[in-house]
Parts: sequence; C-alpha cells; structure tokens
Amino acid sequence: MRRVVAITVALILTGCTAPVPPATTPTATFGTRVPCGPSERLDHHAHAHLTIVIRGELRPVPANIGITATSICWLHTHDATGIVHVEAGDDRAFTLGDFFDVWRQPLSGTQIGSERVGRGETIRAFENRQPASGDPRVIVLDDKDDIVLQLGPPYPTIAPYAWPPGF
Repeated sequence: MRRVVAITVALILTGCTAPVPPATTPTATFGTRVPCGPSERLDHHAHAHLTIVIRGELRPVPANIGITATSICWLHTHDATGIVHVEAGDDRAFTLGDFFDVWRQPLSGTQIGSERVGRGETIRAFENRQPASGDPRVIVLDDKDDIVLQLGPPYPTIAPYAWPPGF
C-alpha cells in the first residue's frame, strides 16, 4: 500500500503521466495522455505559439508547464513567451486540449483556465489568423501554429506572432 501511495504522490508531483516508451500508447492518468520522461525527446519536434486574452487583457502562458526537477513532458514550455514545445518520441498529433491537460487547466467552449464565459460573453479561437470553430480542445498543435484564445468581449486584434530566430 505504501508503494502505491508513493507512486501516486510521485505522479502528482511530476504534473504528468509516468514515463512511457515511445512505442507504447500511454494510458490516461490525471487527465492527460501526454508522456513524460527524464529528458526531452526529439523524434518529433515542433513549436506552436499560444496567446490568451481574457476580457481584453493578455494572460501569460507560464514557464515550465510540463517540466519538473525530474521529468519533462512531450508538451511543455520553457519560458513565458507562449511557445509550446512539442518534443515527442513519436509523430502522434497533440492538441491544445492535451497541452491544457498537462498544464492542469480546464479548456472548453465556455472556459479558459479559471475564467468562465459570463452573460453576453463567448470564447473565440483562431489558428493562424483563421477562426477555429467548435471545441478549442481539438486544435492540433502543428509547427509554427499561431493560436489565439479570447474570452470576451472585448476581442482586441492580435498581431501575428513573430517567431524568434532558431525556431
């Protein structure tokens, strides 16, 4: 019983599922299907940018989502620029919902993180400047995607993300 408790505590503290070999389909643990392990995997390497605007105010995407002292998830952030790193052991498709699961934040057509749609408000999602209809959780994270989530009004115009050199 102590071993089960210790493993459960370790998984909770890492913020992601236990390490999974790339040939294995991970099981859903703590709401995420994103594998994690002791080091980055670069078999599939891509980056997407995420901008979040709540009622007209930019909200940062925090640094070190999916990263702990002993583990790094295949979806993660290194800094607060909004760049989501897809550094995976295989070429499966990951979605914005997967990233929010690693972040341990809710995402739906009525909620972004702790913010819920109120009376007269909606969530608008854009992928590469094009409106994305339906559930924002299903937006696939492809290389150089520029994703904007807005809960409003207001809905300010967001300039396209300018990728820094090296990406």
